[in-house]
Amino acid sequence: MFHAPYQSYNSILRFFNEAAIDESVEEISVTLYRVASDSRIVNALISAAQSGKKVRVLVELKARFDEANNIKWAKKLKAAGADIIYSDKAIKVHAKVGLVKRFVDGRVKYAGLLATGNFNESTAAFYTDHIMMTANPQLLREMDLLFIYLAKKAKSAEGYDIDFEHLLVAQFNLQSKFIELIDREIEQARKGKPAGITIKLNNLEERVLIGKLYEASQAGVKIRMIVRSICCLIPGVPGMSENITIRRIVDRYLEHGRIFIFHNSGDQEVFMGSADWMNRNIYRRIEVCFPVYDERIRNEVIAMLDIQLADNVQAVKLNEQLQNIRVDKTEPPVQSQRAIYELLQQKI
Repeated sequence: MFHAPYQSYNSILRFFNEAAIDESVEEISVTLYRVASDSRIVNALISAAQSGKKVRVLVELKARFDEANNIKWAKKLKAAGADIIYSDKAIKVHAKVGLVKRFVDGRVKYAGLLATGNFNESTAAFYTDHIMMTANPQLLREMDLLFIYLAKKAKSAEGYDIDFEHLLVAQFNLQSKFIELIDREIEQARKGKPAGITIKLNNLEERVLIGKLYEASQAGVKIRMIVRSICCLIPGVPGMSENITIRRIVDRYLEHGRIFIFHNSGDQEVFMGSADWMNRNIYRRIEVCFPVYDERIRNEVIAMLDIQLADNVQAVKLNEQLQNIRVDKTEPPVQSQRAIYELLQQKI
């Protein structure tokens, strides 16, 4: 797991560069929503296509403010021989996923990236995002099915259903899975057992999921949230949301990652991904959230969120009027972005 901008983005650039030159790599698939104006990632894909590899790129032409840049890169990729997929007119593809397919000794081996933010080395310098590099065949086979679906969807109005078991994909199972996870915490709370949910988002607007969080609060589930921007949930209202707290953090870097943690009777489940809880993300986009199965990485992500929830320097909390209220500056002071940097420095 790489945490931008605290850790070097060179590992992600290296992933695409090595895929482009590795003779065992036959296919590269990736979604591009916003890319750098001089994207080294796209240049690696162009090199891969020119060397005869099958390169499949989903380019989102409806990425607001980036339409011209995306059209420019799509033309260059197509000229190099890449297979360009344009998203359906009615549905944006906002997922952040990349897949490499290698053939070793006659067998297919997968490697992939799943991220909370765009594959963009420019914004990676000041957006806080998380990129998971994985060879987990269960996750990556489902990602392959998603790319096949998107290619078919672009050519025909008819799609087909995919029974995702691991990935959470909007238009398929994302909303229903989150409802299922919240319901499990509600059931535990009603039995008098510990239950909790921690969520970090950019925006919170979608009524069904907000209503489910209210229901969880009323059942006694402790819900901690970090919501940077739009927030349509009212915390701290007796009888409705007294078990929900919401914070915001504004600091040097733009908080951008989406993280979802469910207590699960002490065996915490962690999901990350591209989807905010807004109408557009849930109903009008292809989004991908992914489970974090590795225990070490899971604990690292949980620790980072705990640091943010302890921030008493750059954080504010939302009251029942949705006003930003300064957090009491108790000792010791915790500036979460600095503390996370120091935490990750210990890994070096």
